[in-house]
Amino acid sequence: MHSRTDRIEELDVLRGVALCGIFLVNMIDFSGSALRAGTLTMRGTTIDQLVDLLIAGFAITKFYLIFSFLFGVGFAVQMQRMQESGRPFVRLYMQRLGVLLAIGVAHTVLLWDGDILRLYAMAGVLLLILRKIPTKPLLMIAAGVIVSGTVYFSFVPLDSSSTLMSSSSLAVYASGTYTDLVKHRLSEQFVLDIQIPMVLAMFLLGLVVGRERIISNIHTHETFLRRAWKGALPLGILGSLAMLVGYATENSFLVSLSVHLGAPLLSFSYVALILLNARRLRLFAYAGRMALTNYLAHSVISTTLFYSYGFGLYDKMSATESTLLALAILSAQIAISKWWLSHNRMGPMEWLWRKMAGIAR
Repeated sequence: MHSRTDRIEELDVLRGVALCGIFLVNMIDFSGSALRAGTLTMRGTTIDQLVDLLIAGFAITKFYLIFSFLFGVGFAVQMQRMQESGRPFVRLYMQRLGVLLAIGVAHTVLLWDGDILRLYAMAGVLLLILRKIPTKPLLMIAAGVIVSGTVYFSFVPLDSSSTLMSSSSLAVYASGTYTDLVKHRLSEQFVLDIQIPMVLAMFLLGLVVGRERIISNIHTHETFLRRAWKGALPLGILGSLAMLVGYATENSFLVSLSVHLGAPLLSFSYVALILLNARRLRLFAYAGRMALTNYLAHSVISTTLFYSYGFGLYDKMSATESTLLALAILSAQIAISKWWLSHNRMGPMEWLWRKMAGIAR
């Protein structure tokens, strides 16, 4: 048994739950054209539409924001530990970001165009630049990013603010060869996704929380967490309703308001609830400790199942079927992660990442 006494279990639980939520959303994109064609919540039977509605309202953007928040927290934790041990933090972390960027580019070109690792690697530089700024100014910068994003995307047509409404690449996913798909991904232009401002803001909020060592002292903040989730949940749900109405009516303002204000409120209510129940959710920590490995495995498994060069199931499964499949894959990953970590300190991609960055121990 290989144990890690220096890990913060609550962070691993949060990371594991966020990973599961992200896959439920990504499965919609992997399995068919619902996200790209803008037909989400309008396909299949009543049950299928309900499944899509629940994922759209309670998962889309929310779990990416949690993962982004955790990236900022993890940055602060690693910075503190390296400084305490006298290790050269900036150099090692830049190496770490460089390797993450390389993994993200390879993931994008070879497997799936929905990669988030490239953005995280590039935005991680922002954390390095701003790491010494005091808490209040840092929070003001985060607020400025949120407000700016809200205003900017209120005037951007939905089909150009996100892949959510784009249908230009459907044919190649359904019938193209692997080479066709690689060429298509290489030819795609970068789009300023509507989630980017909130990803950056959540990085900064995570940096503040990690720097203040809040999550490592959760028991002292339980009262605040209970109040936080009760206050944020109803407002977050209202924000989700605004997003659904916004996409249905192609109202960019409603969608932008939801993504930049409603979604983070719902995300923070999730974070508070998960932290308060971290002991009951310990199983998710295994998947969280191997988040990079499991995230990349999602793409390997899903593209093999759905794309034309694999089993060709693209657009051939209902929302209910693909969601049940995602839950089965996630359950298997938790079990496999638990087994792997009983024999190894970290996941294979986590080890490779650290090894290539020169910080493997």
